[in-house]
Amino acid sequence: MDHTIQAQHKRLVSLLCDACPWRVHQRPNQAPKSGSKARTARKAATALVCRAAAAAKAPKIHPAGGDAKNQDHKLFDEAFISVRSGNGGRGEIAESGKGKMVKNYKYKPGGNMSKQIWLPNGEPACGANGADCVLVADEGVDTLLHLHKRKQYVAPNGANGNPAMGSAGPKTRHRDRPSTLPVVIPVPLGTVVKRKGTGRPLGELMHPGQRLLVARGGQGGLGVTSPAPIHRQHSAKRAESLEAAGAEDIPVEDTNWKVDAQGGAGEELGLQLLLRVVADVGIVGLPNAGKSSLLAAMTRAAPQVASYPFTTLMPNLGVMGAGEATLDDAAPPVLVDLPGLIEGASQGRGLGRMFLRHLRRTQAILHVVDGAAEDPAWDYWCIRSELQLYNPEYCQRPHLVALNKMDLEDAHVLRDEIHASILTAAQRMQEAGAGESGAAPAAPVAILDVSAQSGEGIEQLAGAVRDLIGFVPASSMLDDDSSFPSQLQW
Repeated sequence: MDHTIQAQHKRLVSLLCDACPWRVHQRPNQAPKSGSKARTARKAATALVCRAAAAAKAPKIHPAGGDAKNQDHKLFDEAFISVRSGNGGRGEIAESGKGKMVKNYKYKPGGNMSKQIWLPNGEPACGANGADCVLVADEGVDTLLHLHKRKQYVAPNGANGNPAMGSAGPKTRHRDRPSTLPVVIPVPLGTVVKRKGTGRPLGELMHPGQRLLVARGGQGGLGVTSPAPIHRQHSAKRAESLEAAGAEDIPVEDTNWKVDAQGGAGEELGLQLLLRVVADVGIVGLPNAGKSSLLAAMTRAAPQVASYPFTTLMPNLGVMGAGEATLDDAAPPVLVDLPGLIEGASQGRGLGRMFLRHLRRTQAILHVVDGAAEDPAWDYWCIRSELQLYNPEYCQRPHLVALNKMDLEDAHVLRDEIHASILTAAQRMQEAGAGESGAAPAAPVAILDVSAQSGEGIEQLAGAVRDLIGFVPASSMLDDDSSFPSQLQW
């Protein structure tokens, strides 16, 4: 064993010396005693230290298999947590007609003031409400990975009724239960909240700062006044006399004042959080088609770009024309680059297809096809088929086809043939879809030749995307000096 393991062994043996009931362990600086119990204990301590050292050196393995860092793409958009709101505080129970001793907040050690002071009779104080559990949409949070580190959120209970606060003011004052600060859980925009187990939707967070109350805190107990001892004695004697006379005693005053003072219980439930990226256009395609490079060319995003497949493991967001003025102050289009989709993804090949849920809120789809591939039309057919299997509604949305890498000589020569083959594939899908379900997939609005590396066709593609979702920048409307559009009202 190296010096680190020897040091751990000495520390563990030292702890065993103090905890052993037989007192057979010896400290490292003492001579070991002979005996079967001592030898057995030393062997057990050595085995524990060796296993602890081996576990510390071994890489941390995620329960789902593989390193925890390599599993982020499977966990970033879904999380299960449990929340529990706080219980309501107990209300004060004051005796009728009597004052009370309360804490003196002006007391200082060494002074001449007492720790408690006497307050005359006043209205009893109510208990504070328990803290709520609230989800808040935070623009600084992009994924749900932080919720995998903490699975349970427990809110504090409400404070009990404070006699000093209850005695202040007139007896007829309005009873306001003090509140407790809630537990705030930040989540990214586009988070859908469901009840765990039943799947009942509780809400979704779409706008920055939007809040969703998932567990309400218990209501604080009321401040109550207990009956005076003399009244309780009279009631008891009256009940005994009526019972002896054979008459029935019907109480006319509330005897459940103790129940009213108890605070209400909080709520506890499990939540399923699903992230659906908020974007206008979704970028899909086969691995290495150039989706991330195209996103970087059209926006200010800086996704990871490499020459090997499945470089993108999580969706990347980018904003087109960030900071550009618009006529109606509309937000610029947001693009989302999804991981590579391959044939057979519906059967679990590649990264699967669960990330296609992030197309739920998109208005249009941008298909990126490698123009220098062996059969670009087949690549287009493959992606459309996987979208049809996952959600047929995706194929009914308007979409563009961007033929990337068209700066290569082979792709440029076969440009017309590639365009014709893609249109033929789209027509066949329309015919097949109309015959099966009656809702035919949409044909591509346009097929554009681009090159993410050289920048060829990027401006034309950006204009087509804006037109596809109805976004009109102010600069394009002011290019024509002849007149303004007739629909503008000044």
